[in-house]
Amino acid sequence: MKKIYFSFLLLTFLPFIGFCQQEQIKSSKISELIITPKEDGKIEDGKYKCNLFDWQIEIPSDFTLTSKERTKELEDKGYEAMKENSSQGKNISRDVITLISFEKDKYNIFNASYETLAGKKKMTFEEYKIFISKLLEETYNGKGIKFDMAKSDLKLGKYDFYKILIHLYHPKTEQLIFTQEFYSSYINNCLYTANISYQNENLGYLLGYNFVKSFK
Repeated sequence: MKKIYFSFLLLTFLPFIGFCQQEQIKSSKISELIITPKEDGKIEDGKYKCNLFDWQIEIPSDFTLTSKERTKELEDKGYEAMKENSSQGKNISRDVITLISFEKDKYNIFNASYETLAGKKKMTFEEYKIFISKLLEETYNGKGIKFDMAKSDLKLGKYDFYKILIHLYHPKTEQLIFTQEFYSSYINNCLYTANISYQNENLGYLLGYNFVKSFK
């Protein structure tokens, strides 16, 4: 069972490193197009407050911040899984910055990241939706994982989001053992993505509700 969970954890942070950069705009003034704030956000009164756009999210009680080392480890493994198993692997990049990541334990995690689109020839949001869906499908199939996927559009606050819900099953018993919810949106010339990965359904509901209300 540990081996199965390990395979799932390799894919926990897939969307955050899966955006296709395509070609960058060639300009001698490129430095003027890409503005990186000194601080993307900060934690105050039990909430993460983002400086890039109007968003803040509560850190639930009994959840702890995920270490940078653990986040990087998961990102590295997810990146390699995509490169090895998806035809879209050649188009992915790693110009992604984690905003906040917190967890109850290693099987119940929330993570939010962004990638600036400034100075890049970006996809339309519809193109991105097709790209990320195919990337995930091919990666999971390539890993030999039994799964199902549901896709939907939704409005959170003033932003249009694309949601991908994935259920992962035990290969022999077909028992549901892991769930992932991916949310993506173009916000302030950035690709914003959030990932909720959970084994415990109650914790998954808590994290999902906490995320949705963060945009109200």
